[in-house]
Amino acid sequence: MFPLLETLIAVYETGQFTIAADELKVSQSTVSARIAQLEKEAGAPLFKRRQKGDVSPTEAGRVLYTSAIAICDTWRGTRERIAHVQAQKERFDMLFSHTTAVVLLPKALRLLDDALDRFDVSARAMNSDAILESVGKKEAQLGVVEKPIVDDSVQRATLCEDRLVLAGHDDAVWLVREHGSGVRYYTDLYFKTAGLVPDRLMHVASNAAIVASLASGFGQSLISLAAVPDGVPYQELGPEFVRRFYALIPRSGLSHTQRDRIDAMIVALSTQVS
Repeated sequence: MFPLLETLIAVYETGQFTIAADELKVSQSTVSARIAQLEKEAGAPLFKRRQKGDVSPTEAGRVLYTSAIAICDTWRGTRERIAHVQAQKERFDMLFSHTTAVVLLPKALRLLDDALDRFDVSARAMNSDAILESVGKKEAQLGVVEKPIVDDSVQRATLCEDRLVLAGHDDAVWLVREHGSGVRYYTDLYFKTAGLVPDRLMHVASNAAIVASLASGFGQSLISLAAVPDGVPYQELGPEFVRRFYALIPRSGLSHTQRDRIDAMIVALSTQVS
């Protein structure tokens, strides 16, 4: 029964059989068969099929989704208690955008130091769009980004402020992040408001590499004030370049201990202002 309910949850939250199949790592035909079996047992259609493979829940689908969440949460809680008895560790995978990895990741790791007996902790840096995709697929328990992503597949919580500055020398080559990164949005905004169309520009898909280049005396870039290397000149950019960091959390699939730890981390990370 649990695979059927987990399939219902995945289809409900993704809105497509194909995406749900990718998330569950099964074939689309398996997803279709499971939903058909649930509809047979429920005695009612659970989804309305639309164009381009999209589906929307019926009223019966909404009712069953709510119950499925509760049932699966209860089952996860039971498994969690069993795992605790057997001294098995839960996953706690975190994904940080390149800027938040510099500003917030060290504090996040310290916040998990006392939980290593319960969690197998890992942390990676990637751009914000990739983090959204991974958290939405429940491949990570927590994502931290620097742009206000809105997506039905995740919950979002606001963390602390971050001030962007223009670091480097005025006549230097522009070093910019790739499209899809949080800071690229603000870089493009700066170009637009300043009326700039840079002809000397390099794309660098690593915030750490940009910071290292600035520290060596090469380039100029918009970066977090907290990441400006010692001795590198910078200029303030005004209130429109003060942004927020955000936590992204899967809408379902978290154990009670994972959820409690994430809630505590959100409170703690919200107090740090760069």
